[in-house]
Amino acid sequence: MTKDEKLQRLLEMQEHPECYTDEEIRQLMADEECRQLYEQMVRATDAVYAEKVKATPQRRRWLRVAATLLGVLMLSGIAYAAYRVAVGGNLQAPTEETHIYDSQQQDNQTHSPSEEPEEADSIHIFSNAPLDELAGELATYYNKVADIRSAQAHELRLYYKWERKDKLEDVINDLNHFDHVSLTVEGDKLIVNP
Repeated sequence: MTKDEKLQRLLEMQEHPECYTDEEIRQLMADEECRQLYEQMVRATDAVYAEKVKATPQRRRWLRVAATLLGVLMLSGIAYAAYRVAVGGNLQAPTEETHIYDSQQQDNQTHSPSEEPEEADSIHIFSNAPLDELAGELATYYNKVADIRSAQAHELRLYYKWERKDKLEDVINDLNHFDHVSLTVEGDKLIVNP
């Protein structure tokens, strides 16, 4: 389920809980992203209601308007961020240290985090990059051999912002959160599993 679908389902669940079974609600709340978003909404609501108890009727009306506006702004921001991520847009402007990955060009140099300290702090952006090429570049940088065992690795394209200072295990953990991505390290191999 995409981020937009999760958000839509969470909002529908809040507006019409009678349309969902307890099991459906449990499944939705088992998702980490949904749970975090829900907790933020609850905290905002609690803050508004805490003030509401102290407020006069006229102030309560303004608090209700403010809470509604806050909710709309928050959801608009989340929807905009989800849209930008979905279309592969970058939420930050590239810095001088940013390297944009071009799937037509490949850098065949071997990198080691210890050999190039100024480049180790740079950011490398893979935009619409095939998984096999991304894995190959990571393997080369971390002195591993890419072992592509997935036939779909070339068709699967990703947007990923890689900070070269990160450990390989952290990068693999991030990438394994994508659908259809399963990376592991065995000895000197970076394995792309089916």
